[in-house]
Amino acid sequence: MAAVAVPALLATGATALAGGVSGPAFYVDHQLYRTVATPTDLSGTGAPAQSWDTIYSFGAVQRSVATAAPGDPGFNGGRWQVHAVSLTGTYAAALAAGDHDADGVLDAADEVQAAIAAGALVDDGVVKYFVCTVNPVPHGQA
Repeated sequence: MAAVAVPALLATGATALAGGVSGPAFYVDHQLYRTVATPTDLSGTGAPAQSWDTIYSFGAVQRSVATAAPGDPGFNGGRWQVHAVSLTGTYAAALAAGDHDADGVLDAADEVQAAIAAGALVDDGVVKYFVCTVNPVPHGQA
């Protein structure tokens, strides 16, 4: 099982960790998004499962992948349950199992779920509940 450092869940830059706008942080449906990190921890609130969207965190392997963004039906306004995912073999095997558009990255929830279903990734469960914004990265700033 891969260990996931909570600060690495969404952003790689110190700006996001300090509460500022991050650089490119995660994908939703093949589009890159950034966020404004908040110091929230909503673990233990008892909120029902349907009140959260999922972010799959790969640690240092690649950027995270979220299941929803503003405008998507059922989007929960930036309330997230973070699931750590780990490789069972190589990253190349995970791409072979899930990279449906052959762009060299798992960048949509259906791709992550396909890699999990194929056994190339393992969903290690929820590691954090929190709130953050979802802001599209302007083209050319990836």
